Amino acid sequence: MVVRIDNLKGIKIGHKVVGDRNPCLISLEPAATYTNLHEAMTMLRIAAREGADAIKFQTFLPGDSDRMMGNKDIMIEFGTKTGKTKERVYDALKRRELTKSEWTKLIRYAKKLKILFITAPYFPETVDFLVDIGIDAIKVSKGDVNNVLLIDKIAKTKLPVILDAREKISDVEIAIKICQKNKNNNIVIMHCPSGYPAEDSGIHLHALQRIRKEFDYPVGFSDHSATDVMNYAAVALGCNMLEKTITTNRNIKRVEHFMSLETDKISNFISNIRSIEAAMGTDSILHKSRVEENARRSFVAKRKLSAGEKITLDVLDYKRPGNSGISVSEGFNLLNKKINQNVAQGDFLKWEMFE
Repeated sequence: MVVRIDNLKGIKIGHKVVGDRNPCLISLEPAATYTNLHEAMTMLRIAAREGADAIKFQTFLPGDSDRMMGNKDIMIEFGTKTGKTKERVYDALKRRELTKSEWTKLIRYAKKLKILFITAPYFPETVDFLVDIGIDAIKVSKGDVNNVLLIDKIAKTKLPVILDAREKISDVEIAIKICQKNKNNNIVIMHCPSGYPAEDSGIHLHALQRIRKEFDYPVGFSDHSATDVMNYAAVALGCNMLEKTITTNRNIKRVEHFMSLETDKISNFISNIRSIEAAMGTDSILHKSRVEENARRSFVAKRKLSAGEKITLDVLDYKRPGNSGISVSEGFNLLNKKINQNVAQGDFLKWEMFE
């Protein structure tokens, strides 16, 4: 059985807290859209400058693509500006390989810029390397959510674990149990639609609420759609973390570029998210009035009233403001009361005028 936690407390990733009482953690991902260290560092620098909380990569070392792909001819279909095309998964992975020295430079650069560094390792030795050079959190990618030995290795680091929840929910539950067995409750569960890009009908935003209900861990949204719109909907639904791929040019005809946010759009993207968060507010406003007294009305005499008259509906009128006489909210209490003095037409009625 999965142990439930109090999500209101959240979990820490570096100096940030991810959870319901904290701003959504915004993680930008150039993991598939760079081809060398310079391009990776450029996008990292822009992400930090524009206010992102984290940068996310997939750590491939030289030779890892060959080690990963038993069949190098597996193809991946993806969208471009001019339509769908394909390329080999092996080629897409090979472009991401950096040496240990380059990964170290990239992570140190992130620390210098005070942006969190999150990455997905694919081999146990890579986990050890990443821990040694001081990353902030480890992502378990979609293809490894059922890789129990790798997850066990990752959980033992005690670093925050981000689980890609594209695998069926029972496998996600097993991954969580492995983390908990290792006394690692620093877990974020990401809802990540499939597709490059994902179709609107394949986003399934309601999954965010189901994940929260099932596990009570911070829940995130990893966006694979072609625009930024779904991220705003996810924030409105209460997600605690966002992951959006970025590129310097959406027109590059390689996987993930077309579904990515161009770097010159990052500032507006983050600003929109923070605006939505501010607008979410609290439902406590429903327990107090937000109507000014100047917009309310008080009772006035619809005609001249004589002492001894009983108040009926046809002698009452209503005028602003609401605090100049008897409030219209007291209407039922005012009917049939006997007035004790003469009142001119249009005068505000006050309780001292009645017996």
